Parts: sequence; structure tokens; C-alpha cells
Amino acid sequence: MPSSKNRLPLTVGLSALFAVAALGASVMYTEHAINLAIAEQLPAGVAAALDAKEQAEVAAAKLQILSQWSAASDIEVKGRNIYGKADAEFTLVEFSDLECPFCKRFHDTPKSLVEQAGGKINWEWQHYPLQFHNPTAAKAAHAAECVSEIAGNQAFWAFTGQWFERSAMNGQGIDDIGRLAREVGADSKAFDACMASGKFKQKIQDQMDRGTAMGVTGTPATVVVDNTNGQKILVKGAQPAQALLQAIGQLVEQRNQPASQPSQEKAE
Repeated sequence: MPSSKNRLPLTVGLSALFAVAALGASVMYTEHAINLAIAEQLPAGVAAALDAKEQAEVAAAKLQILSQWSAASDIEVKGRNIYGKADAEFTLVEFSDLECPFCKRFHDTPKSLVEQAGGKINWEWQHYPLQFHNPTAAKAAHAAECVSEIAGNQAFWAFTGQWFERSAMNGQGIDDIGRLAREVGADSKAFDACMASGKFKQKIQDQMDRGTAMGVTGTPATVVVDNTNGQKILVKGAQPAQALLQAIGQLVEQRNQPASQPSQEKAE
């Protein structure tokens, strides 16, 4: 039988072994807990970083996009979106479809005229989404109205301009309407709620009915209005700036004609 002196080193050795094992287990547990905590927090951290990155990108895009539409009227004209001075002598009332490739080609024409006219010409947008471009064209029109209500007139014009730049046209639309709305200054939650409400469907239909009553059959179509007397000339199609200026010239000539003189129409 081993003596007590021989058992003592053995006991001490076993105790040390158990202590080392316990320490190892503790270290492993602690390491596992740390890894688990990191794994749980990492997605939130990544999401926060990505969200901050997107917000910075949206803010930068907003400044750049809105600067292109600085001539948008700051004066609130109820129910109307006007580019240029609200009290201009002539108005180019354009009936347009955001999914129409001819409208896209024409879009810079009235914009340039307004910016070069020294306040004598403004440009008013009227929706006319064509059936064969729906539902995308109608959705785009509604989105533009939501942006206008939430972020204002300049944001509306910036939205329509960017839609033409980003869409493949003919009903194909853009990938992220909400992102574009944010980039022109619309609050995300307010925009989503507005889109879900469908509140502007009747306004869009009313604008289409107005266009049809004026002789509009396709897009783009521009009704050139003399704001001094209400006389109008319809210019159909994606015409060059010269065609619009000629219509303005004809309206000036008509000022000396009897009030019963009918409005004229320029063919496509």
C-alpha cells in the first residue's frame, strides 16, 4: 500500500490537471460567447453601415439632380406643375407619357426653350399615359404626383427627367422607384403610403380627358397657350423647338384677329 507521502504528489498532480482542464473549458466557453455575440451583432452593424452609405449616396444624388431643374417655379400653383415663371406670357402645355420614347427624345426641347426665354415662356406638365405602356406608365405618373405632393414642384420635374434617363421605355420602367423618389427629396414612408393609396388616379384621368378634348391622340403633344387671351395652338409629336416658336408667332399674330378666330393645329 502506498504511503501518504507517495499519495500527496499524485493528489496535487490530479488537482492541477483538473484546474487546467477547467481553465481550458472556461476559455473555450468565453471564446464561443464572444463569437456568438459578434455573429449576432454583425448583421446589424453591416446593415447600419450600408444604410449610412445609401443615405450619403442619396443626399449627393439629390443635390446633383435638383440642380438641373433650378428654373422650376417656387410659387405654388394648385394642381399644376410648372417649369419657369408662373406668370409667363406663353405656356407650353405638354401631354406626356413617362414610358414614351418620343416623349423622352422631346423632353429637353421645352426645357431649353423655357431656360432661354427670359421668363416669357413656361412649361406645364399633363399626364397622358398610353394604354399600351400600362401599367408602368400609369404607375410612373402616380409616382410623379406623389413626389410633387411630398417634395414639391422642383422635385416633380427632377423625377420626370430622371425617369426618362433611367427607364428602358415602352412599359419597361425602372428598377427602384422608391430610390429615385428619395433621390429627389421625397420621404420614403410618405411616398410608399401615397403610392399605396392610389389617390392621384382620378387627377391623371382628368388630365387625359382634358388632352383628348383638346385634340390629343398620342404623345408627346403640346398645346401652346397665349396667356394674354387664352388662344391655343396644338403641336403634335416630338417637334423641334422651331415648331413651338412658330406656334407662338402665330398666336402673337392672332392677337389682332377677332376673338372668334378658331385655334389652329400643327400636324405631326
